[in-house]
Amino acid sequence: MSAEWPEIKEEILRRICDEGNFVRAVLSGRRRNFQPSAERIDIKPVLLKEKLLLQLTWMDGNNNLTKNIHIHEFHKLTLLDEGFANFLVESRTESFEVRIGKRGQVFSKVSRGEFTPKYEHDHSKNRILEEGDPFLIAVGISDLSGRVKPSMRDKYRQVEEFLKVLERSAAQLLDSKSEIRMVDLGCGHAYLTFAAFRFFQLRGRQVNFVGVDIRESSRTRNESIAVELGIANNVTFLASEIRDFSNEKFDIAIALHACDTATDDALAWSINNEVEIILAAPCCHHDLHRQVREFPRDIGIIAQDGILATRQLDLLTDELRAQILRISGYKSDVFEFISGDHTARNLMIRGVRSAKADHATELREYRHICKVWGVAPALEARLKLGAIPASD
Repeated sequence: MSAEWPEIKEEILRRICDEGNFVRAVLSGRRRNFQPSAERIDIKPVLLKEKLLLQLTWMDGNNNLTKNIHIHEFHKLTLLDEGFANFLVESRTESFEVRIGKRGQVFSKVSRGEFTPKYEHDHSKNRILEEGDPFLIAVGISDLSGRVKPSMRDKYRQVEEFLKVLERSAAQLLDSKSEIRMVDLGCGHAYLTFAAFRFFQLRGRQVNFVGVDIRESSRTRNESIAVELGIANNVTFLASEIRDFSNEKFDIAIALHACDTATDDALAWSINNEVEIILAAPCCHHDLHRQVREFPRDIGIIAQDGILATRQLDLLTDELRAQILRISGYKSDVFEFISGDHTARNLMIRGVRSAKADHATELREYRHICKVWGVAPALEARLKLGAIPASD
């Protein structure tokens, strides 16, 4: 770490503990060889029973933890030494930004501005897109008065939770790129296409977006909405099978609720085109259900109850997909991006391209699992995975 860090760290602490001027702080990103306690920590001042406290929110996947502490206790938490790469501290008159480079270099800057602290402590949700956002009205989630339609409440929640995942996943892209290229594979009515476009637009990024769906009616509908919103020059919709979509370079690919092996089509296309970030929410798992005739002996008891057998094969499908992403050069995880109260299709598979080159161990594990279960996943066939050598 650079010799400047102790002094910079003290400056961050001083600004956060300045009761009269502190507005908010954000700790995010991860330095090499470090594993912070969360993907991101938000800090803000709050008033509780006429006492000024700090409210800290740890954000990690779909699991958020909020805690209120006295300001003088902040030093004891040692959060600044956990290995975060990015620090933002806003006071009433300026913004202080710090970035830690790959070799421990410290880059900092101060920008003038006017910021106002919000001391309220309530349970209202922080929305990425407010209900009255013109994009939500245009796609039919909100009515003309700017309120979410009762029948679209679950859809609005899905959009919001997806955007939170996108925000965390694309943090480095937002830091490094002024122009974002994104593709929605199996976009349907393009709720997420337009929401993601709006997300980047609100953050001052130029966005080029392509939505792909097999239905011509979807293309026509979505194009008319793009014209209505005045973004037709930046958003293109195509009526095409995913596997027939031409090879192009994109930063982000999303595929939410593409049915059965359409998810595999989307993952294969994204891997083959070396997309940096992949976000896929699977739907309707039939592929392995058709292949498995008998459960492995050691876990055959699960098959005695149909619902458990069904869920086991659903989970196996998605874990094998995640493993194939790892074999193909991605850091991959699977998590719930929204509560099951809103949709049963609530798992997200995330892949972020990695520099790691040797994936022999992951490939051996994958082949062992496939042999035990007697399956050949659709995603493997689309990638010709067998051509990757595994050193024994």
